[in-house]
Amino acid sequence: MRSLPASLRAISIVLPLGLAGCSTGGVSTDVANAPCPDLNASIGETSKDISAAAISRGKIDHFNVPFWLPGGQRAVSALKDRQTRKIEGLETKLEAARGARRARCR
Repeated sequence: MRSLPASLRAISIVLPLGLAGCSTGGVSTDVANAPCPDLNASIGETSKDISAAAISRGKIDHFNVPFWLPGGQRAVSALKDRQTRKIEGLETKLEAARGARRARCR
């Protein structure tokens, strides 16, 4: 029985992990009524999530897909686009939390 080449094994591991997605911890998404300490925690958690998504996108961007693998470049592009959309959503959430903190907290 032949084993899969290393690059194909890597893609078969990375692709499902990238498509699985993940949630943002236990931080509330409703910042309108949150007290200042909760806003600060939300801003910190969201910043960490943005950094993690950016690192993940960078790793995906530098992943070498063999030319002979059908759909490999499309998969990498789709994963990269998904991480970009995730970062944009997190940045929107971060700006909302920062605006609420500016309005209510000293």
